[in-house]
Amino acid sequence: MEHKLIAYYEQTLDAPEQLEVEHWIAESPEHKKIYEDTIRIWKSSRINPAYTLYNKELAWQKLQQQLEEKPAAVPGKTRIISFNWRKGWAVAASIAALVALFLFINHPKPEQFTARKEHRTIELKDESKVTLYEEAELIVAGDFNKKTRTVTLKGNAYFDIAKNRKKPFIIHNSGMDVEVLGTSFTIQQGIDFNTVFVHSGKVKASSGNQTVVATAHQKIIKDNRNNRLRVLPFNNAINEVLHTQIIKIKDMRVDSLAEMLENLYSIELQLGPGIESKKVTSTYLIHSETPGQIIENIALMINANWTKTDHNQYLISK
Repeated sequence: MEHKLIAYYEQTLDAPEQLEVEHWIAESPEHKKIYEDTIRIWKSSRINPAYTLYNKELAWQKLQQQLEEKPAAVPGKTRIISFNWRKGWAVAASIAALVALFLFINHPKPEQFTARKEHRTIELKDESKVTLYEEAELIVAGDFNKKTRTVTLKGNAYFDIAKNRKKPFIIHNSGMDVEVLGTSFTIQQGIDFNTVFVHSGKVKASSGNQTVVATAHQKIIKDNRNNRLRVLPFNNAINEVLHTQIIKIKDMRVDSLAEMLENLYSIELQLGPGIESKKVTSTYLIHSETPGQIIENIALMINANWTKTDHNQYLISK
């Protein structure tokens, strides 16, 4: 980062990098102070102007050399040692700035991205793309793309991961870790279940001492009640619903809608006699409506009753 600060000062960065540094400086007074101290120390150093990279090791050496230098004693005279407090504080401030800069470079802060009322697509440093659905949050580790590619997800999101066998992509989400090398998948987080729908490639998920692997057209289900992991197939017909996060139906038979809900939410929906052929028209938002709320709405539309027989089993009947 230090070379970017100096290049920003000299206006040698391209437009995106220039904007990145401006945003970083504006984030906090501490960042602004680091920038100002870095430029001041760099300008006062004796580094050849032909160098465009700031050598922090050389700066440290010069600063330590200045602190350790002692004036030669004059024979026969008592040496009077005076201390310039202003210079002393300047040296202390320089050390503090360098320490802060060193900590920032070696322990960069994580980045946070949030989607509010609409979807948000983010391209990460490794060229992976993440689409956050409404109210979702992604935290990208400060050391992302060094040895691993680690993020934390809250909510629902679609991932299209750039292939890199040397740097696994790891997603921490609500008690389950998902690890991939290069693939595309959707993560849905709910009250009862967390589900990873694998669209392409291979995904490994871990929870406690359990580890499972799923390939394309399979889903990994974590039961939030007992943390058990399962792998099941899913119907590709729900891919559009996963992408839009909206169930929009018109004159759909209840048995077809029940199959869709079972695929999406990993539930079992039983239909009583005469319910299957009834048709409904409605729109449901996945991120804000639970399976129970959707099933209750279906029952109201067809003038039927509904019950929840278990934490993942429902019944609609007359």
